[in-house]
Amino acid sequence: MRTRAYRKAVVAMLSVALAVRATSARALPYSDFFTPANPQHLSLTLFASAIGNESLYAATHEGFQLEQTLNPYIGVVGRVSGYQIYQGAGWDNPLLDHPKTRPRNFGVFMGGIDLLPFQGTSLTVLGGRDVGDSTGARIEGDFSSWILLHSRHPINLSFIGDHFYNNGQTSGMIDVRVVMSSWRDVTWLLGAGGQLWGGGQEPHVMKEFGPDLGLFFRQWQTSLDFQAGYGNNHGYGTIAITRHFGWDE
Repeated sequence: MRTRAYRKAVVAMLSVALAVRATSARALPYSDFFTPANPQHLSLTLFASAIGNESLYAATHEGFQLEQTLNPYIGVVGRVSGYQIYQGAGWDNPLLDHPKTRPRNFGVFMGGIDLLPFQGTSLTVLGGRDVGDSTGARIEGDFSSWILLHSRHPINLSFIGDHFYNNGQTSGMIDVRVVMSSWRDVTWLLGAGGQLWGGGQEPHVMKEFGPDLGLFFRQWQTSLDFQAGYGNNHGYGTIAITRHFGWDE
């Protein structure tokens, strides 16, 4: 009886050890790095935005982005966008000379990779070139991460950094927002953020910050974002809209 009980105990302990080992093997970070994503996913994002501040700077921006997953941690990204700068100098201005009377129009073609190190975090690295009134190369990094993702009020931290080789200027945009409420049809986010830029012909680091409001409409996969505040160019306001489409392959 004791021998039989001992054998059962040994078998049980071995079973637990094997289960733990198997679980640990499955949880090994990036063990499936060379495994194709299942399912593969193709996404299309349409976007448009506008910014203005007390008649010193006014610009609009629109375009689309395509992304194709390669594996669970990497996607390939391509982006085409257009800019219209109506007057003044601002944080996303790659022009050598500040536009005064006529709008300056240029397109931007960029490509790169989207790194997804873990759930809720993305780092997109892009490079490309302008065409039109701006003709220089540029690089960009987009970072977004969700903190307390499974809580009632997740927090999103995002940062976008650009460097424009046309005028040697570097700019950045940062936002920290909290999900205040999430209904069946819409999610509300409140937070604060702003822009900063410098380099090139700009002798000082310029900045502007203020509160922002974000709305995400689930049914249409559409985001609507507003921000207003104050900075070196005095009062400013921005509005942006994003529409997302996705297909599993």
